[in-house]
Amino acid sequence: MAAKDELGKTGERLAVDFLRAAGMEVLSRNWRCGAGEIDIVARDGRVLVVVEVKTRSGRSHGTALESVTQEKVLRLRSLAGRWLAAQGEWFDSIRVDVIALERFAGDFSIRHERGLV
Repeated sequence: MAAKDELGKTGERLAVDFLRAAGMEVLSRNWRCGAGEIDIVARDGRVLVVVEVKTRSGRSHGTALESVTQEKVLRLRSLAGRWLAAQGEWFDSIRVDVIALERFAGDFSIRHERGLV
């Protein structure tokens, strides 16, 4: 596996652990449909949380958080609707979060941004 792919898998695993430790229930990982992919789908009480995970090993191309564009957030909202239709579950609201992980000298820093609009 390429180093970039391994870094991404590690980031997603750390993000899942982080969300569970925060009391969220992970419902799905790497959910795909014809319109795209959701890295993590979680439940935070009665809120459906769609999580984009971005992992970087440096800042030569900007921070992990900066790589999530408004277009990406809008696409994730649309994908959340498709996920809901496929599952038939009901939630009070939908939230788009980003977990940005950056690795420096072997250690990861984690930043959780809730409710991107």
